Amino acid sequence: MRTNIQFSFFLRFIPMKHLVFMLFFFLLGCAKNNVERNPFLYETRFDQNINLSLPAFDNLNYQGGSLYWVNGGIKGLLLFNLAGTIMAWEASCPNHAPSSCSSLRINGVTASCTCEDYQYSLATGQPLTEGATYSLLFYKVQQNGTQVRIYN
Repeated sequence: MRTNIQFSFFLRFIPMKHLVFMLFFFLLGCAKNNVERNPFLYETRFDQNINLSLPAFDNLNYQGGSLYWVNGGIKGLLLFNLAGTIMAWEASCPNHAPSSCSSLRINGVTASCTCEDYQYSLATGQPLTEGATYSLLFYKVQQNGTQVRIYN
């Protein structure tokens, strides 16, 4: 009986329309969002360390500098300096299954697919060409001074 009294006391201060409104948003917040994984690129595990003070990585010390690095990923890594932050992208075109022509080439601040000439931004990974469905695959990067760790 006591529980019934407490609940009716609660309802007296909160109008029913507010209660229904709160319940609606509570149920909406519980929805599952499925993340669509790229069907062309499989997940690969790697852990690479590079030292930006070495001459091989000199281009990455400048804003807008980029470099293809063969170690890691499916077909290698595309490394890009975005305002002092190193970005690491998969070097296999995300809109094709890995094949002999699905490698990406760096052209300034973009990457292009050798199969169909899809263009991608090295700053955001977004496709710049109509018809390209998937963005570049991003890899995790940790920077500590001149030491850079790239891993998945």
